[in-house]
Amino acid sequence: MSRPMDNVQTAKPTLAYGAIAAGVLGIIAGIFIPLAGWILGAVGLVLGFLSFRRPATAKLGQIAMAIGFVAILVGVYFFTSAIA
Repeated sequence: MSRPMDNVQTAKPTLAYGAIAAGVLGIIAGIFIPLAGWILGAVGLVLGFLSFRRPATAKLGQIAMAIGFVAILVGVYFFTSAIA
């Protein structure tokens, strides 16, 4: 006899954790290589948005988008300070 909850898939937060990791790496890399901070920050933003669209990982997606945005800002700051 089959139970009704057997076919329900649980959402795995792998995409959200990947977005957070990309954002944190973007912040760290943005200090030394600003272009890498921009790229990793953008990856964190996109993956965070994709994670935000899933109800089970929406909060982690918001956190990932914020961290990705901060990574882009860090990259912009250190890029402008390097050329100034």
